[in-house]
Amino acid sequence: MCGLVGVFGPNDPAVVERMAGRLDHRGPDDRHVVSGPRFALGATRLSIIDVQGGRQPLANETGAIHAAQNGEIYNFVDLMPDLKRRGHRFASRTDTEVLVHLYEERGPDLVHDLQGMYAFAVWDDSARKGLLARDRVGKKPLYYWHAPDGALYFASEIKSILLVPGFRRVLEPEALHHFLSYKNVPAPLSIFQGIRQLPPGHRLEAALGADGRIRFDVRRYWRLDFGRVEVPAEPERIVDGLLDRLRKAVVRRLVSDVPIGFFLSGGVDSGMSTALAAQASDRPIQTFTLVYGPDSTTAAKDLDRECARRVSKLYKTDHHEEVIEFSHLEDDLPAILSHFDEPFAGVISPYYLSRLIARHVKVALSGDGADELFGSYLSHRLAFPIAYHLRERAGGGPAPEGWLRPYEDDRATLERLAEPEDWAWRYKLLLWSEEEKQSLYSEAGRRLVGAASTRAHVRGLFDGLTARDPLNRILEMEFRSQLPDQVLTYVDRLSMAHALEVRAPFLDTDLLEYAAAIPGEWKVRKGEVKYILKEAARRLLPDEVVFRKKEGFLMPINQWLLQRMEPYVRSVLGAERLGRHGLFDPAAVHGLLGRFYAGQEALGTRVFSLISFQLWFELYQPELTA
Repeated sequence: MCGLVGVFGPNDPAVVERMAGRLDHRGPDDRHVVSGPRFALGATRLSIIDVQGGRQPLANETGAIHAAQNGEIYNFVDLMPDLKRRGHRFASRTDTEVLVHLYEERGPDLVHDLQGMYAFAVWDDSARKGLLARDRVGKKPLYYWHAPDGALYFASEIKSILLVPGFRRVLEPEALHHFLSYKNVPAPLSIFQGIRQLPPGHRLEAALGADGRIRFDVRRYWRLDFGRVEVPAEPERIVDGLLDRLRKAVVRRLVSDVPIGFFLSGGVDSGMSTALAAQASDRPIQTFTLVYGPDSTTAAKDLDRECARRVSKLYKTDHHEEVIEFSHLEDDLPAILSHFDEPFAGVISPYYLSRLIARHVKVALSGDGADELFGSYLSHRLAFPIAYHLRERAGGGPAPEGWLRPYEDDRATLERLAEPEDWAWRYKLLLWSEEEKQSLYSEAGRRLVGAASTRAHVRGLFDGLTARDPLNRILEMEFRSQLPDQVLTYVDRLSMAHALEVRAPFLDTDLLEYAAAIPGEWKVRKGEVKYILKEAARRLLPDEVVFRKKEGFLMPINQWLLQRMEPYVRSVLGAERLGRHGLFDPAAVHGLLGRFYAGQEALGTRVFSLISFQLWFELYQPELTA
């Protein structure tokens, strides 16, 4: 696990040295840069595999091909023997060196042979070609900027690219517009004009022309197909296949030369990973839980702690807990947001849990991805009820027994949201609508944003979906967008802020492809979320843990903002500070705060999104126009 930086094209190695220095938090164990007239690659290293001999970037035997990566290639041990038989000589036993030799054999198509979480760069100096690639799901980030002189700069985090001479920090208006609705900036956009994010499952092939300019092409190399239905029809056999793949995924992620820990929230996802790892380990594993102070009103917080302790006791883990108070947020928020380099209003609590875990281990396994694969969120709970409500409304007969749950007595909600096209009702769940954003902007803000449309963006996310049933269509859309752009973003940034590598067994490729082929009716079944996953969990965990209210690693943002943080909130979103950019109407923001503090607590996430943007703007001070 490392921070990756570099440039394809003529360069100054000292610039790449500075870029690498900004990522020391991602890899505090080492920093190294290699360069030539046509490239420079740098990496900061968190030593996990071949601790002593795995310094990167690494080269092939002739020194013509160099590679550096951020992440882990889980199947590198399986790839090594064939490469050795073909005559390749290894100077280390690291996964990064496999990339060099595999590139010699396969070129850019090497990505099809890889299992893991990664973003990597390869430069072939003899061919004057380069390759950037990002893992299938988007667990590891990779940003790039094509400079006016033709050089292509890239890095694991935006902050490194901001150091390149000649780069101007100019706000990307479309990114701002989408952020307000999604709570994150969607790939391939970034908040800065000119900087792009390589999407998950994509590679960038670059070549240096005779004029000294890099030309490149971005193309998709993998996509999860939700249209295949190849799992057994019987639920017991579906569970068999699910557990077999999850067990293999967990074991695959236990490869490490340093100790490994486990996120344990007290729920199904992390509990299953913990149970399977404990069964596979010959020594007690370490587990970690985030809990809140006694003044928190977060739902299920006490049950979270109780269930986590129960799983820990059952599997005899070495258990740790981190208690956080709301007083932390005001002091920590600017530092937390600086790790995103963009406005971000999603979950931020992993910052605190990662800080605890990093005191004990360098690697941790989490349950991330289970909600997105098996159905848990509001949009997932609505999919079948809305579909059957629409069928009834069109005269297609009543819904089958139980399939309107939990909305059978709340037809008003279904009627308010229901639209014939699923993109349209999914759009209604976003944080801010187009009309609400137009009312929020100042006149200058409206001019800057122009014709940007999040409604059109959402519609585009539904284009070309492979899924057939109502739930899997929503899951597939969110797998393309919300999972990498928000969930995996906070997992990566807030763990790497403390030099902690997080591995997610549920996002193993074999398990992904199996889960995508399970019909939606087995994922959210008659109102029961993650139905088939819970049936699998019952073989590992007590029913009291499997069937309980689950809050997750969230933070009680509304409660904290409503209590002693009100002066801080009103200061951050006051007219004077909003005037530093002039994008929002101070009266509209003041009215929002008035309604929030008058009792409309549901507005808390909107308030937090504006705080996030304001603090980001003050930290990075972008220009508004080029």
